[in-house]
Amino acid sequence: MALGLGVSYALLGIVWILLSDELVGAVSSDAQWLHTAQRYKGVFYVFTTALGLFLLVRAGYQRLLDASAAANALALQALARQEAQFHQLHQSLAEVFWLASPDSRRVLYISPAFEMVYGRPASDLQQDAGLWMRVVHPDDQAQAATSFQALMAQGSTQCEYRICRPDGSVRWVSDRKRTIHDADGRVVMLGGIAEDITTRIERDAARATTQAELERMVAERTAQLQHMNAELDAFARTAAHDMKSPLHAIGGFSQLLRAGHADALGPDGERMVLRIEQATQQMAGLVNDLLMLSRVGNVALACRPVDLAALGREVLAELRQQAPARQVRFDTPDTLPVHGDPGLLRALMANLMGNAWKYTGKREAAHLVLLVAHTPAGPEITLADNGAGFDAGDGEQLFKPFHRFHSSSEFSGNGIGLVTCQRIVHRHGGSIRIASVPGVGTQVHFTLGPAQAPVSSGPRQPTPTMETR
Repeated sequence: MALGLGVSYALLGIVWILLSDELVGAVSSDAQWLHTAQRYKGVFYVFTTALGLFLLVRAGYQRLLDASAAANALALQALARQEAQFHQLHQSLAEVFWLASPDSRRVLYISPAFEMVYGRPASDLQQDAGLWMRVVHPDDQAQAATSFQALMAQGSTQCEYRICRPDGSVRWVSDRKRTIHDADGRVVMLGGIAEDITTRIERDAARATTQAELERMVAERTAQLQHMNAELDAFARTAAHDMKSPLHAIGGFSQLLRAGHADALGPDGERMVLRIEQATQQMAGLVNDLLMLSRVGNVALACRPVDLAALGREVLAELRQQAPARQVRFDTPDTLPVHGDPGLLRALMANLMGNAWKYTGKREAAHLVLLVAHTPAGPEITLADNGAGFDAGDGEQLFKPFHRFHSSSEFSGNGIGLVTCQRIVHRHGGSIRIASVPGVGTQVHFTLGPAQAPVSSGPRQPTPTMETR
């Protein structure tokens, strides 16, 4: 544009000089006239070009002013839109947003939520910045003051305190604030957000109260249950102990009656007396089993190293004394060390070995196997037999007291043994499960807790399969 103006001015000047000289010469050839015309011709050109430049510059400057005014108007409109959006945003927020001078003596901006949270018009705080601290609950003013000091020292801080509203109510507030810096790092403003957290505080307090009440009720119910269980165990032990004397008397008098009056009784009478003796023996066995079950749940554990293989051989030797003619093969490692209560573990092996001995009674070649296997859950001990087996179903009935899988005419028993075994295993922190197939045999698998580590020192025996046992 500048180049075009310069070229146009040069061309216009050349054309003016040439045309004006021709025009002056055509009017007159008088020397005085020519001299005067040349002078005024130059003055006319200067004024004419000056006026043209004035008008040109004025028009360009006016265009710049118009463009600047339009840009300013657009900027003001955008700023007005942003300010309206800002006010809409802060009017919709439940939190109080504020800005203050670096010395905190003058409030620059306070959002409308102040009236909703503090119960006072925002103009009160804008007229008196010290009102912010005076509305804090007297017990929390030291904490609020410490938080403000930390703001000036650290640049940001957060705290929770109570405020007192004009209507006498008390609200909890979460106060988060920070310093605002310019490009040179100087503090130019303070800003923050105050949020009403009364609902959350009350909810947490109610939850804590409810939790404490629940814990108290659970403790009371647990104490009552423990007391009731202790009374039931004491009653069971007393009742079982008191039942032993009459049972022994019935059994003893039955034997005396059969021995001294066999002729008077006759075959039918002697058969009935024998049934009385058998019933008293079964009842005495049930009493002993109940006493054992009660003892398992109450005896204090005295754990130490125990060899389950040796216990199994001892129990089997006692069982063989009852039926010396039976042929029973028992495969077990030389040692199977575990850690537990010797008395309870002996009762466990006595029950499990007794069941295996009983249910293999109809086998000509009975086979019992005791071994240990290492599983992802830890060492697992297995006692397997090739006895009669039973249908375990879904396993829910396995450890219920007095539940039997065979009739009393097939196998004797009272349904307490497996319950006792389960309690012993649970007392040691372990678990027990049973797999059984009718006519094939039974496998009892149990652990003695994660801390136990039974390891066989002898050759490991393979688990007998249902087909080979």
